[in-house]
Amino acid sequence: MAQRRNMGFMIKVIVIVLHCRGSWADTTRTLSVLSGSDVTLGCLFEKLSRFVHWSAFTVEWNVADRRAAKRTVYTLEDGSAHVSREGCQVDRLELQRSNASLQLRNVTVGDQGLYTCRVITPVVHTEATLLEVLARPSVSLPEKATVTEGEEKTLQCDISGFYPEKLDVTWQIQNGTHTVPASATHLSRVCTEMALLNADGTYSIRSGLTVHSAAVTGGEIHISCQIKHQTYSGLYSKTVTVTVQAPPQPVYDAVTLVAATSVTSLLLVVCFTGGSLLVCRYFNRVPPSVSDITGPSIVYAHVPTELRCTIRRVGQRELKVKWYKLASGSDSAPGSPTQSEAEPVLAAEDLSEQTTLQSESRHHVSVLTVCLTVSEDLTTYRCVVFYRGKRITRETTVKVKVEPSFLQISSIPQIPKAERLLVLCCRVENFYPADVHLEWSRNDGEQVRTITHFGPFSDHRGLYSVWSKIQLVMAREDERAVYTCRVYHSSFPAPGYRDVLYHINTQGTPPNVMFINCEPLCPLLNQECTLHLCIKDFCPEDVSVSWFKDGEELLSGVFNTPPSLNISGLYSMFSFLKLTPDKDDRGSQFRCRVVHSAQKEPEERLFTLPRVDMTVTD
Repeated sequence: MAQRRNMGFMIKVIVIVLHCRGSWADTTRTLSVLSGSDVTLGCLFEKLSRFVHWSAFTVEWNVADRRAAKRTVYTLEDGSAHVSREGCQVDRLELQRSNASLQLRNVTVGDQGLYTCRVITPVVHTEATLLEVLARPSVSLPEKATVTEGEEKTLQCDISGFYPEKLDVTWQIQNGTHTVPASATHLSRVCTEMALLNADGTYSIRSGLTVHSAAVTGGEIHISCQIKHQTYSGLYSKTVTVTVQAPPQPVYDAVTLVAATSVTSLLLVVCFTGGSLLVCRYFNRVPPSVSDITGPSIVYAHVPTELRCTIRRVGQRELKVKWYKLASGSDSAPGSPTQSEAEPVLAAEDLSEQTTLQSESRHHVSVLTVCLTVSEDLTTYRCVVFYRGKRITRETTVKVKVEPSFLQISSIPQIPKAERLLVLCCRVENFYPADVHLEWSRNDGEQVRTITHFGPFSDHRGLYSVWSKIQLVMAREDERAVYTCRVYHSSFPAPGYRDVLYHINTQGTPPNVMFINCEPLCPLLNQECTLHLCIKDFCPEDVSVSWFKDGEELLSGVFNTPPSLNISGLYSMFSFLKLTPDKDDRGSQFRCRVVHSAQKEPEERLFTLPRVDMTVTD
């Protein structure tokens, strides 16, 4: 499921890029490269009218990966470069030529995503590149194999290290000049496993072909494992030559008879001794090995979580496993005296019907799936293993976490001014438990000491929020400085913190105006449809949006959503125009104009009602 969600995210990103023909129309591109190669992500900004030293540039490269998680891979501030991905750089000399392209060396599948370049000169320029990283599969198949006459032979084709996941495997049998699919003959059968996800984000798969010796005629046959994958222009195949060998013939002589007699005598002694040991072991059975209860390192609220208990050295028929959720105050210490199977577990809820048992020979894993809330934090779960009248108990106490759903720095005023007071407030909301720690710093590494904290406050859901504030008088040299609020909380995976950034920008940020979309895609005559436009990443929040039809401004049917603040401290909004087209509207041109203080000039987007696609409804 995780792989499908990741692929679904990439598809959504591609769809967005294809449809967004607004301000990104000329700056968004798609690059497909093979894993292990070097790539340059272009970012060309407007040429400067005067010479500016590269230390005056601010360059930031961010990436939204397959899990929709955003991270910064490269920043250049006040002449200092900060690299979070090894092997990436921006050529500082090229910055003088209006080129802030990012060079990535030895890319891997984990590097793919939507990369965004942001350059402040102080004019803000943004540009995006969708990077697709493909990994060509490595195929392993023996060159030669033999099958014993009258028996079967299984050939295995190992395919590893490929991406994307979609890959087709087929087998072909060539007997002389005649070639047929392996699935078309009753003398062979194919078994292909599901693709497995590797630690590096690539996939591996195994496919096996079992062939009978009767399928080999004329002394030998050639069997090909054929692979179809996006990294190949056609089919890639590897071939194994299969020959038939005669079954081994027994040779009887005096030496063989003596050896056979000796072996038989030895086996009788071993069987007698082994039988005695088995009887002794039956009456003095070694107890099974029961592991501690294990689970994920972080248990999130409202997320299904598997608790596992592993049992070894016992047959499934002799085994019984029960799970309990212990009530508050239950006497559940792991070292408490054991109870017999007939004795009830006091103050506990029996969850045994919600468990599954995964068994392989004398190795078993009992799995309990739970989905906890904040109110169930520090709940204790008990796994009880019953074996031949004995009882073995394991317990664990689960700590529930909720990752903050809101991390943001806001400023007063929105557009800072030199030699004026600037207040920065970091808001961390909707987290659990209450233990949280916030630290402020500048991009030059200087720690901010004067900090005011508010909270944490709790709400009716049991979640917490905290605010942290700093204030400073902004000096002229502070423009383009970056302030970071580092938030430490136990709900964050390693390294255990998240950084929230605030870039001081006295010029404001012009909006990113997307392309006008229509719902439905094919409007119908005499039925209401909606034109909508997304306006993203602007500051300050004041923006003017106007709609026109064939040059005449429209005052009715227009609705604008209030600007919403995102985690980067910028605003976004939607503008809607509802209309009911008639036959005179075919080919009409609708125009949306966006005016913002940080723009050099207003931006406009056009939409023309189709002449052919519009159909008449009854």
